[in-house]
Amino acid sequence: MSAPLRWSALEARLPLHELPAFHRAFLRQHRPELNPDTLPLRRVQQYVSQTLHALAKEGKARRVGDDFELEAELIPPPYRE
Repeated sequence: MSAPLRWSALEARLPLHELPAFHRAFLRQHRPELNPDTLPLRRVQQYVSQTLHALAKEGKARRVGDDFELEAELIPPPYRE
């Protein structure tokens, strides 16, 4: 098993203009019922935050201060490393 990935590190390695696509891909994987490609960016950001908190509550992610650690399988494939 690989080391958990830090959410902030995942976001930091992407150019700013690619963050919305990353966030939408994350929601498509975890909350497809939201149809994230049609949501305004503000809602996408809110749902990403809610989803990270829910994953932590379910024991699938871990809170680290204001950040989260996730296993690679919880990250959309194009963004895993």
